[in-house]
Amino acid sequence: MRRGLVLAVAAGALLSAACNDGHTPALTNLKYNGAAPDSPLVLLLSLDFEDGDGDLASCTAIEAREGDRCVLDTFINDRPTSAGPLPLLPIFVKSGVTSSATSGTLNFVLELSFNGDAPPQDGSTFSLGARASDESQNTSTTQEIKLRLENG
Repeated sequence: MRRGLVLAVAAGALLSAACNDGHTPALTNLKYNGAAPDSPLVLLLSLDFEDGDGDLASCTAIEAREGDRCVLDTFINDRPTSAGPLPLLPIFVKSGVTSSATSGTLNFVLELSFNGDAPPQDGSTFSLGARASDESQNTSTTQEIKLRLENG
């Protein structure tokens, strides 16, 4: 019988200074909202954003590559995740936020994958981070939370 994998918030969000110049996006309040009902490896996440010029989701791309604009980059322990850059326009749409919004809450998912079949040891902690780039290529600071694996 395979035991499930459970994630718990190990600590609150790690705070980082945000640039408030009216153009550079700011991310705050990154939250782990639990696992998807059908898979404990699919993380349900949310974060708040502010972007004075409202161009965070102005790009029309629905696929993204490294260095693209209007993307959410995700990190585990300061390394880019295998998900690659996530286009922000579909995240805005699924979150019910207009593409020209200057603030709001975005909901997104991230699937964990492990090298080999076995997950890390019970009690292992890792940081999960997110950073956004807008159409003008202004990039937010990275917002992070710490999570702990609990094999249940």
